[in-house]
Amino acid sequence: MSRESAKVIIWEENQKDFTKKFYDLQFIPRIGEEVYLKKEKWRVTRVEHDLEVNEVNIYLEIIKKAKQDKSSNA
Repeated sequence: MSRESAKVIIWEENQKDFTKKFYDLQFIPRIGEEVYLKKEKWRVTRVEHDLEVNEVNIYLEIIKKAKQDKSSNA
């Protein structure tokens, strides 16, 4: 029994830049889930499944690291 998998395309949410293309993912991440990609953490903002061409588009936003300011002589 052969099963054709959907093409999964990863996009950056704000700039709509193409981040990376994956095929045959074991799972599709959920909205709000964190993904580690290109040595950075991303959060899934939107998932679209186009049934006509069998593609899944996953939109991500980068998770900015909050800088902690060290207060001297507190």
